[in-house]
Amino acid sequence: MDFPCLLLDDDGQLMSCADDAELQQLTEPDFTDEITAAYDSAARPLELHLIGTRRPVIALRPAGEPRPEELAAHVRAYFHHWTDRDVPPDVLHDVALIAAAVDGTPVCRRRRR
Repeated sequence: MDFPCLLLDDDGQLMSCADDAELQQLTEPDFTDEITAAYDSAARPLELHLIGTRRPVIALRPAGEPRPEELAAHVRAYFHHWTDRDVPPDVLHDVALIAAAVDGTPVCRRRRR
């Protein structure tokens, strides 16, 4: 699994993680149930695993072949529902560019329909 990765929660919000430290900071064991999809830098779907019991950490493992079209659909939905902007042109082919666009775009306080 290579970073950056993208996490999608059950509200359709996308979160990018540049590295494992950021992944651990953004997530917590109780939060894993709210993650509905995750993708690595190659647009491969990821499975989330809790490792350890005393102080569990989140580990991500590839769970299949790249799914760039599926990821692109999530990104389009995120920008539609959570921002006032369109998806920047020419980012959907590169997860690092998607992550930068997600991080650099202000988010609405409420999900739009």
